[in-house]
Amino acid sequence: MLYSLKKIELLTKALKGDKEIFSLLMKESPEYAALGSALVGNSAAMNWLLLHHKTFAVFVDSVHDNKSAFQILLKEKQFELAAVSNMLNEDEEAELWLEKHNLKPYIDFAVAIQYAMDKEVEQDLGQYFTLYG
Repeated sequence: MLYSLKKIELLTKALKGDKEIFSLLMKESPEYAALGSALVGNSAAMNWLLLHHKTFAVFVDSVHDNKSAFQILLKEKQFELAAVSNMLNEDEEAELWLEKHNLKPYIDFAVAIQYAMDKEVEQDLGQYFTLYG
């Protein structure tokens, strides 16, 4: 299933630290805001996803190298999310697959997730989601 590229692009910006975009996602697409927060370690956001958007919760687990979660993504035909997960888990073929299918926003999304994890953007997004979630 292909998620809204516009929302993926907005989440990509939020993961790079754009708090205004994150606030917009909180209002218009809370599942994407929760996804961003959960990806960088916010447990309140992950709990929210488990209740409201299980596919995103599975994706978060897959990003953190949970092989069972990755298999669930494949079973549910979440190929774009599975490719992003694999890209983050150092599978070079995943980025090529995304490129081949003209899914550059998902490549940018993976890069932004890695950036957020490396730069501890989780402190900002995590606190923000807890305040508004």
